[in-house]
Amino acid sequence: MGREVGSPAQPQGLRKLGLDFGLISGAEWLIIVAAFLGRFLLQFYQTTIEEIGAAFGMDPFEVGVGFALFTLAFAASAFLMHRLRPSQLRTAEVIALVALGSTMPLYAIIRGVGPAYALMTVDGFITGVVMDSFMTMAGMASLEPGRRQIEQAAFSFWVALALIVAPFTTGLLLGLGIIRLFTMFAILAFAAVPFVLALRGRYALKYMERKGEERGSISSLFRNRQFNWAFVAALGYTMPFFALMSFAVKYGSSIGFSPTTVFYLLAAMFVGDVVTRLYVRLRSPIQNKYPYFVAALAFAAAAGLFLYLSYYVHALYYLAFALAGIPDGIVWPLGLQVANTAFKSGQIASATSFFSSAMMIMSAVMPAVGLLASDGGFGFAGAFLMLEVVTVAFLLAELPLRPQRELSKAVKSA
Repeated sequence: MGREVGSPAQPQGLRKLGLDFGLISGAEWLIIVAAFLGRFLLQFYQTTIEEIGAAFGMDPFEVGVGFALFTLAFAASAFLMHRLRPSQLRTAEVIALVALGSTMPLYAIIRGVGPAYALMTVDGFITGVVMDSFMTMAGMASLEPGRRQIEQAAFSFWVALALIVAPFTTGLLLGLGIIRLFTMFAILAFAAVPFVLALRGRYALKYMERKGEERGSISSLFRNRQFNWAFVAALGYTMPFFALMSFAVKYGSSIGFSPTTVFYLLAAMFVGDVVTRLYVRLRSPIQNKYPYFVAALAFAAAAGLFLYLSYYVHALYYLAFALAGIPDGIVWPLGLQVANTAFKSGQIASATSFFSSAMMIMSAVMPAVGLLASDGGFGFAGAFLMLEVVTVAFLLAELPLRPQRELSKAVKSA
């Protein structure tokens, strides 16, 4: 695993991680604070759809449908983001945050599964705009490539803390009722708006599209080898990841784990995610990212295997959580780095949003998982076995996408 050849000198230790408060630009800190609040809401939403489903009387199949609707709508936002220029992101972000904060409390007044599905779909799309905009803006606060790398490292680390805080807070406050929590946490969306509005004047984003620069076609993204590595890895690692977020409470209850315990396990899973992100950032800049994406899929396959085997040996459920967060800690920061540095400024929004959508679209199989789990002939064991087969298939698909010879030589000489 080699380091980037000819990259500008970068500060070491904590400064290299982007933790030096004097090094990160004011604009980047504004993005980090606002994005933390947005990531909290996304993480809260994804890990509580099962609880929301239970509040509306959904069975595992219907919960799977709800999760798929939310995440596929998130993925669909990529097509809107592809049409936006970098200079339009700030306005889109403010509109999306206000919309998200306004719609989350509606769970308290709607009735029936159909309206719940509609709200999940709407909020999935809005949240996609929120997070894709933040991820894109995180690479635009400065002009110098070296500084942008460090600021992206800071963004990845600090925003990742929401992955831990959201499920831990949910488990702590679950006794208040899931509907009430949605109403309470909606205020975080409004709290993020002032930080986005402050991105002007001396804190304005710097890395904007040049006059006359075209966005490029969607197909042009996939002519980039590193983007393909990230895209395939993102499709594959989400299988056990989404299974735990969709069915962890229901399945955990069937093998002796309380809902509160499961939310604490989800928080622990994201501790592994954050620690892995720190490791990746310590190794950055990384020229040959291919081994990392392969490793992510290998960890995902191992997590999926333990998830399946935990039906027979319940203690293995802990190992499934321990491993499932590691692939996200590898693929998310490296994929975001590819999207933000391997394309021209006019293509960043498209690259970031379509990479982000890859992490969501495999949720389309969650209804099938829920249906199998509801079937006495299959149950959760059969459903999780199916996911393991799909995960291994993506691992096998990643292996032939090895680096070109020129890249391999560069890595050896590094």
